[in-house]
Amino acid sequence: MLVNYRDEYEKIAMGLLSFIPDLKDLGHLNTEMQWYIDSANRPMYLWRNEDDHLIGIVCLEIGDDYVLVRRLSFTPTDRTGRNIFALLTAVHAKYEGKKLVGTMETQPLITNWGKTLDD
Repeated sequence: MLVNYRDEYEKIAMGLLSFIPDLKDLGHLNTEMQWYIDSANRPMYLWRNEDDHLIGIVCLEIGDDYVLVRRLSFTPTDRTGRNIFALLTAVHAKYEGKKLVGTMETQPLITNWGKTLDD
């Protein structure tokens, strides 16, 4: 389930984002987090599993007709296609009518997710 980012989730969000190789540096991680927090069109959502644990995070940029998935991260044990696809499906449902697109890093996941919609 998608959960809106709140300040009380800061350490969890930072921990999840730190699994992304280019966000291992604390200074860069803090700058990246602030970039999302400072803008209404760049929301962050955490992903809560069925056991009520926060296991993932997605950082978006919302455009007029698209949703850009900029960052996507899960705990190592929860980094499965099932979890990733469930999160992308929830984002797609939340922003119905907008096309889900990705960065160079996230587009392959979105492309594979999109193939499951065609089945």
